[in-house]
Amino acid sequence: MDGYAMYEVARERIAEQQRGARQAREARAQRAAARAARRAKKEAIAAPVIPDFAHEMFDVARDAVPAPRQEAGRGRHAGTSH
Repeated sequence: MDGYAMYEVARERIAEQQRGARQAREARAQRAAARAARRAKKEAIAAPVIPDFAHEMFDVARDAVPAPRQEAGRGRHAGTSH
């Protein structure tokens, strides 16, 4: 094989490798775009907003504090489970 023919064969192989790499990049980009679209769709319908504070959930005044519990005194063991 002469030098020019070897050069042409090598040039064709490089061109094929570059085409294959470009097609692989495009395929990865398409798969990534599809994953992103699925993820965005899933996140859009994921869950309702849960309020962080009770006053948002129950519409309670912010400074409302429940009254302390009045327990019946039971002698020495008051407040224990025994």
